[in-house]
Amino acid sequence: MPKVSLDRIFTSKRLCVREIEVPGGQDRSRIPAIDRSYVFPLPFLNQVLLYLACPLHDCLYVSGPSGCGKTTMALQVAARLGWGVEQLTLCGKSESADLIGHAALRRGELVYEYGPLVRAMRQGEILILNEIDLMPPSDLAALNDVLEGKPLVITQNCGELVVPAPGFRVIATANTKGLGDAMGFYSGARVLNQAFLDRFRFVEIGYPDARTETAIVSTACPGLDEELAANLVRLAGELRHAGSDQNGAALSAPFSTRVLLRIASLKHACPHLPVHRAIETGYSLRLPDTEREYVARLCADIFGNDGQDGFGAMGKSAPRHGRNGDGGDGEAGDGTEARDDAEAQDGTQECAGQDDEARPQGAEAAQQDGQGEDVAQD
Repeated sequence: MPKVSLDRIFTSKRLCVREIEVPGGQDRSRIPAIDRSYVFPLPFLNQVLLYLACPLHDCLYVSGPSGCGKTTMALQVAARLGWGVEQLTLCGKSESADLIGHAALRRGELVYEYGPLVRAMRQGEILILNEIDLMPPSDLAALNDVLEGKPLVITQNCGELVVPAPGFRVIATANTKGLGDAMGFYSGARVLNQAFLDRFRFVEIGYPDARTETAIVSTACPGLDEELAANLVRLAGELRHAGSDQNGAALSAPFSTRVLLRIASLKHACPHLPVHRAIETGYSLRLPDTEREYVARLCADIFGNDGQDGFGAMGKSAPRHGRNGDGGDGEAGDGTEARDDAEAQDGTQECAGQDDEARPQGAEAAQQDGQGEDVAQD
């Protein structure tokens, strides 16, 4: 397998691995597309590169909260290395046959169709198994020998023996560490077999720090107001640590990096959209009323008038409309909700005809300063 320079690819002098052997002859259709705006958090990047370079008969288990970039990181590393990927998202009904393969009738003939595990083993690709903790442990046990680098015996296909190619790697992602979810955030997460987990080395990641997350927003939404981007990152940090009631219970939905980028993208696509509307659409409308009210107050503190205008209706139930502006229960309304909706509609109409002057300039232009030492830029 040819060696490539990681310093050149990831433009960082702080990588724990300097070179890596990448399998040749990869199917170009299996190599992920490169996202030039992606920002690599250095600690996690080092862990992934170390595993790919020195698997040592292990697999890699990446755990972390929803939307923190577990799968995206692995895909973007593979994209820059030119390493093929087989990817499968598991669920509670997934079986070992979904990974290995099964018999199927094709044009009147019974044939055996190989699954992503067999394809990755043969081609020397990276197999990414998302939501590994949702699959039944009894079905995962069929992978124990394969995870150690041993050949796979397909008993359903006349005992066919599949020997893994040198570039074969397995990366599993999950919101838990295979011990179940005591918080109740991730319904369906199972307690996995310890013999299965013993085949993995573990990496736990969280949401990026403020500096890294600001760089992520800046590169994903070039031209977005710097103060707005900083305030959105501040909001994310506050909501991740704040409680929704006097007991300090966590919010019922995580404010992930994915949510942060969704809100920033809404503002970037439509600058006249009030920021509170973007936050409602991107996050807070999924919360219970009391938590929505908390988010509303916090946004008013952070964003000032832009976050406060029209925020009176946030956290309340949708108004019931009657005749002549009356509420559905017959009481006269004060028209506040109608004015808020009209203001939001006017802003949407204004930005619908506006040219988007901010054009992506690539990660190099967007990340000139402010990333710090823990971000590897492409």
